[in-house]
Amino acid sequence: MNRKLSNALIVRAREHNGVLSTPDAVELTGRSNGVTLLLRSSGWQEVLPGVLAPAAVEVTTDLVERATAFWAPGSALSHYSGARKNGIWVPDSKGAFITVPYEANVRSRDGVKVFRTRNMPATLETDGHAHWTQAPRTVVDLASKLTRRQFDAVLLSGIRGDKLSAAEVDTEAASLRGRKGVAMARASTALWTPERETLLEDGLYDDLCAAHPADEVRRQFPILRPDGSVLARFDMAIEFLLLAFEADGLYFHSTDLQIAADQRRDRMFMSRGWLTVRFREGPLSQHAQVQREIRAIIEQRRRQLRIA
Repeated sequence: MNRKLSNALIVRAREHNGVLSTPDAVELTGRSNGVTLLLRSSGWQEVLPGVLAPAAVEVTTDLVERATAFWAPGSALSHYSGARKNGIWVPDSKGAFITVPYEANVRSRDGVKVFRTRNMPATLETDGHAHWTQAPRTVVDLASKLTRRQFDAVLLSGIRGDKLSAAEVDTEAASLRGRKGVAMARASTALWTPERETLLEDGLYDDLCAAHPADEVRRQFPILRPDGSVLARFDMAIEFLLLAFEADGLYFHSTDLQIAADQRRDRMFMSRGWLTVRFREGPLSQHAQVQREIRAIIEQRRRQLRIA
């Protein structure tokens, strides 16, 4: 192969995200069997049928994902591949994952998992080369492949990264009702509502009253400014112990900004003598454990303040 052709092939591969398609090979070699000729030259390797890359390049998952755009025109990176493109954490997985229209004539093969759908998204994300499903659809698609704990972690990653909202995922899930994993996805997104915060607070109040005399527990306890106006309220408090309890649901207490605000608030009230104890969504469902922890916290606080 002459140097001029080699250089032209490399330039085209760079223009096409690191790979050559069959039309590229035919055009640049001037031969209908261009792909075969390049493979025989030992300078090129097949990533997927009809899609080549320089032989010196390692065939990674990323390279296979790039090759799918030419191997399966009209496809979109989805599931684990879509999550990675959207900047959302997912458990480790092998190979590329793509979604294609139901009538597409491609099937799964080594290194590529193909999902056929009658609900191909009308709008896709793109970097000019690859296309991938938008974040809410990606997360809903993943629901069929993940455990509930994994799904919750993926959803949290997307929300904390400002890639999506729970409401957007729920809307997408509702449009795909009946699909495997959708019920689980909607059960998870249901936790991300303001109303859920109230339910968690009710549950923590019941646990606190079960662990400590109810007449000493104040709900929505106000902290006042010198002029008598309300500076803030604790979800509940035991005033003589300067001990506050907060029920932190996902909706108001999950993003980096929200967590930082909670920490600033806790430090401010610590400077005034208050200890704030926060219980999050998961542990709050374990009522016996929560009550044991509350009793231990109260006992430790009594010793700290030397209160009998």
